[in-house]
Amino acid sequence: MYVTPAKVYLQQNNLDNTSEQLQYGLKDNPKDAEAHFLLGKIYAQRKMYPEMLTEFDTALSLNKKYEGEIESTKEKHFRNLYNNAVEQFNGDKLDKAAESLRTALVIEPNDLEGWALLGKTYIRQKKSDDALAALEKTVSLDPEFKMIDERILLMELYYNNERYEEALNSAQEIMRHDPNNEEAIKVAAFCCNALGQTEKALEYYENILKDQPDNPDLIFNLGLLYESMERYDDAIAQFERAHELNPEDLEAILHHAQLCLEKTGDYLGAIECYKAALKISQDNPSILNNLGVAQIRAGNELDDQSLIDEGTATLKRAEELKTQNP
Repeated sequence: MYVTPAKVYLQQNNLDNTSEQLQYGLKDNPKDAEAHFLLGKIYAQRKMYPEMLTEFDTALSLNKKYEGEIESTKEKHFRNLYNNAVEQFNGDKLDKAAESLRTALVIEPNDLEGWALLGKTYIRQKKSDDALAALEKTVSLDPEFKMIDERILLMELYYNNERYEEALNSAQEIMRHDPNNEEAIKVAAFCCNALGQTEKALEYYENILKDQPDNPDLIFNLGLLYESMERYDDAIAQFERAHELNPEDLEAILHHAQLCLEKTGDYLGAIECYKAALKISQDNPSILNNLGVAQIRAGNELDDQSLIDEGTATLKRAEELKTQNP
């Protein structure tokens, strides 16, 4: 007799009286599935999701009759929260996005997309530990290997946190599904190097470059690996090759230039590289500054005052540009 008046109150959107009627009735009849179901709907409207789930679970344990409506209610509230999180994420309102996702995952704790987006949100918030946990959960829910981007993010987080063995395991798993994945090859090689497995690190690149000898991205990454190994001449050779294959590859030019400037003492080589870089990125104050440094060092080494004067003028120009665009 308490369910009928509760339904009337619910139709009138009188949640307080509906809840009071149901709770009163459940004291005498705690196994009334419909009362638990209706009380769960009240909690859903109040956004009291843990309480909603408790009532829905109790209702289902007593009677499967309400299963369809329960799943529909849960899906509706989850989807509203998830869609709101997407909107907040795209608007760079990351705290609100994370809050909506955490609430949504209370309702659907095994939702793959929810955990994936939460992981990305934490990355943008620079919450590394939280991002790792969310992406680990994502991967655990992805036996079919659909979430390749999220697996790459997790791999990179492991690497950036110096968890090299876990990063290497992630990279190897990715490569088992995608043997030519450049990000996985790069991380695997760098992990091997960090773990003292130098030859294995190089082997990753040597194997794939047999099939893709003119891939500038792979060649550039091999240059980075040589650089991390302090094999600077080998690194420079790779950067030169990458630039040859992709003349607009500013990163390759700048890495080559920096090695010449700071590691090998080839100041004239650095000057040539920085001038090539300026053709791609004109009036770049950082490049101009380094060019000026290279010119002055070359001038001092060669006892060439004209190079020193040229370097001084270049540094002055770099400072002017920094002042114009602070």
